[in-house]
Amino acid sequence: MAWILYGQSGVFPPYVLGLIAGIASGAAMLPYTIIKEANPPQFGGTAAGVINFLNFTFSALLGPVFASMLTRASGGAPEMTLEHYQSAFQPLVFGVALAIVLTLLLKETGPAATPARVPATVREAT
Repeated sequence: MAWILYGQSGVFPPYVLGLIAGIASGAAMLPYTIIKEANPPQFGGTAAGVINFLNFTFSALLGPVFASMLTRASGGAPEMTLEHYQSAFQPLVFGVALAIVLTLLLKETGPAATPARVPATVREAT
């Protein structure tokens, strides 16, 4: 997204940036996996429902917020320019960068987090 807003135009064909953005949007499914791993199995459905509620709620509420920011950045101009979009969506770019950094701080909760168990037959043989 940063390249779409701030990169030099004409370097990539337009469909390539759209394709990359579409593939990257698949990362929106990661919270479902994380929340199911962080909760006991019997609460997996409830946890996924809460994440689903949060995703759709924030999507619905933040659309008008960004529209307002874009209108404010343009000063009410009838036509938006690239600078208006850059100004309005800059907090979103910072939010994506922060999300990437926070992802690196996640603790492993799956099988890799638990030490490997040595079967009893292997222990007896040694």
